[in-house]
Amino acid sequence: MNQPNIADIYDLPEYYDVVFADDWEAEFEFLDFCFDRYVDGSVNRLLEPACGTGRLLVELAQAGFDVAGVELNEKMVGYCRQRCPGVDLVSGDMANFQLKQFAQSEPFDAGFNMINSVRHLLSEEKAVAHFRCMADVIRPGGIYVVGLHLTPTIGDPLEEETWVATRDDVMVKCHLETYDRDLDARIERASLSYDITDASRQLKVTGDLSFRTYTAEQMEQTLQTAGHWEIAETYDFTYDLLQPIEVDQQSEDVVYVLTRTA
Repeated sequence: MNQPNIADIYDLPEYYDVVFADDWEAEFEFLDFCFDRYVDGSVNRLLEPACGTGRLLVELAQAGFDVAGVELNEKMVGYCRQRCPGVDLVSGDMANFQLKQFAQSEPFDAGFNMINSVRHLLSEEKAVAHFRCMADVIRPGGIYVVGLHLTPTIGDPLEEETWVATRDDVMVKCHLETYDRDLDARIERASLSYDITDASRQLKVTGDLSFRTYTAEQMEQTLQTAGHWEIAETYDFTYDLLQPIEVDQQSEDVVYVLTRTA
C-alpha cells in the first residue's frame, strides 16, 4: 500500500458506509419492533442525530417513514444527501439544534442513534445538551433508541475488535483498538484503521477517535440531569427482541429505549 494514510476516517464516507452497513437489517427490525412496542401512538417522523452516511435513513425512507438527520461532517452530509435525496438533513452539531431548522416543524415520533455516536460528546455539558435537544424535538410518548458501549466496573472491557466488510468489489478490513482510558477524566482514546482493497487501489486509513466513558450509573445520571427521559427497556447489541437485559456493573454493549415523558 503505497498511498499515505488518511487521518480522518469520517472524510471517506463511501468506505465508512461499507464498514457499518452489515448490521442494518437487524437494526431495522429492532427499531421497527421498538416503534410498535414502546411508542404511544403512530410512528411516521423519525430523526437520527449523527446520521453519518444515512445507511438506516435510506432503508427507513424506503419503508415509508418520513426521515430526518443531523450530521456535523460536511462530507458525510454530502454523501447522505446524494444517497437519500428525500432526507430532511440539518448540517450541524448533535448537541445544538432546534426543530425550526428542519424543513417540517412537526415534532418527531422517534429518534435513534445506534452505534456509539453519543460518546463523541466529550463533556457532561455536551451530553446533557444533546439529550435536551432530542427531548425538544421528539413528542411526549415518543422514544429515543440509543446504543453505546458502557465501561463495566466488574471485569475487563473489550479492548479491540477486527471485522471484514465487503460490498461489490470493495473489501475493508477494520481494526478498532483502545489505547488509552482515563476513567477520572472519562476519556477513552482508540485507533480505527481500514485496510481497503477495491478494483482500482489499495489504501490504509488510520484515524484516532475520542470517546466519553460511561458506567451504567453515569449514564443514568446524565439522563436524570437532562430530564424528560425515562428508561423503558434495555437490550444488548444482539437485538434479541425477546431478551431485554438488566443493566448491571458487568454490562458493556447496551441499547437504551428511552421514553419521552410529558
